[in-house]
Amino acid sequence: MPDYQYNNPDDAYKEAQRRIKEAKDEARTTLRLGGLGLTAVPPEIWQLTALTTLWLNDNQLTAVPPEIWQLTALTTLWLNDNQLTAVPPEIGQLTGLTKLGLSENQLTAVPPEIGQLTGLTFLRLDGNQLTAVPPEIGQLTGLTTLWLNDNQLTAVPPEIGQLTGLTLLRLDINQLTAVPPEIGQLTGLTELSLNSNQLTAVPPEIGQLTGLTTLWLSENQLTAVPSEIGQLTGLTKLDLSGNQLTAVPPEIGQLTGLTVLWLSRNQLTAVPPEIWQLTAL
Repeated sequence: MPDYQYNNPDDAYKEAQRRIKEAKDEARTTLRLGGLGLTAVPPEIWQLTALTTLWLNDNQLTAVPPEIWQLTALTTLWLNDNQLTAVPPEIGQLTGLTKLGLSENQLTAVPPEIGQLTGLTFLRLDGNQLTAVPPEIGQLTGLTTLWLNDNQLTAVPPEIGQLTGLTLLRLDINQLTAVPPEIGQLTGLTELSLNSNQLTAVPPEIGQLTGLTTLWLSENQLTAVPSEIGQLTGLTKLDLSGNQLTAVPPEIGQLTGLTVLWLSRNQLTAVPPEIWQLTAL
C-alpha cells in the first residue's frame, strides 16, 4: 500500500483545495499535489491558467479530467504513480509541454493526440499495460528521452525511426519479437535497452547507431548477432547474456572501448579469438 500524506481522501482533497487557493492568490506557476492520496482533482485547479508545472504524481487518480486542456501554459506535467486507465485526447492540446510523466499507471493505450505534443523532450510511459504505441509518436521529433519499458508491447511502430533526437530509448521488459529496421535512423542514441523481450534477431541496421555507449540485449531468444555490431565502436557496455547464441561474430573484436561484456547463459562452445582485442575489459 503506498504511503500517502493523507489516508482519508476527503482530507487530501481539502489540502489540495487549500494549495490551489494559495497558488491562485500568490499567482504561482508551480503546483505540487503529489503524494496526497487524491482520488479526484478539485475543479478549482482549472482556473490556474498560468501554471507551468503541475505535480499530480503518487495519488490514487483513476482518470485525468478532460478539462486539463485549459492549463495551456503547462510545460511539465507529472501524473506518474496513479491508477490511470486512460489519458483523455484533450491532452493533445497542451502543446507547450516539454516533460510528461505517465509511468506506473494502468494505461492500456495512449491516444493518438499525443502526437500533437511536438515540444516534448521527455516522455515516460513505462510501467503500464500498453500493448501498442500509436504511430503518431513519430511526430515527437524533439524527444531526447523515451521510456516504454515494462509494458506489454508486441511491436514498435516504424515511425519511431523519426525520433532522431533520442539519446535514451528504453524498450526492455516487453513482449517484442522484432525491432523495426527504422531503429537504425536513431543515430543520436547513446543508450538502448531491449532486454527481457522475445527477440529472435536484431536488425543489421543497429550498426548505424554509432553513438551508442550502452546496449542491453539480455534475456531474449537471440540465436545470432549481426556482424554490423562491430560498427558500434563507442560501446562501453554490451549485455548479450541469457540468449540462445551459439556463436559471436568476430567483428566484436572491433569494440575496443568495451569495459563490460556479458555473454553468460548462452549456448556458446567457443568465442572468436578477436575477443582478445578487447583489452579494456
